[in-house]
Amino acid sequence: MSLGTNNGAGQQGRVLVVEDDHSSRRALLMLLKLRGFETTHACNLAEALEQLKSRPSVVLLDLMLPDGNGSTVLDYIRRNNLPIRVAVTSGACNWESLLGDGPAKPDAFFGKPLHIERVMEWLSDRADAFSRADV
Repeated sequence: MSLGTNNGAGQQGRVLVVEDDHSSRRALLMLLKLRGFETTHACNLAEALEQLKSRPSVVLLDLMLPDGNGSTVLDYIRRNNLPIRVAVTSGACNWESLLGDGPAKPDAFFGKPLHIERVMEWLSDRADAFSRADV
């Protein structure tokens, strides 16, 4: 899977971006689309839970949302055994405490500001998750 080439939207998999900061969300969505990912987004916890119905392959999840803790999304995904990879994106230096003591853990963590090439590298390593998205 080549992330350096635009193969058209949807060729790389569907990514749900959960981010309440408009500028950050918009920039990340644009970069993902340029890299061939089909994207959807949510600005808050309620929208994120609703967007899980779109069956994303991956969720890039901000933890500090205006209507609650993003870990609720992670917990929902894990409790329901959804075949979705989750990467937490947070500027909080104590992000692990934001997840609580529950068993639900993310597949990856990316501190903010995001190093986009690291995110893209992680996404490219998730090719198996994308192929399971339509199961």
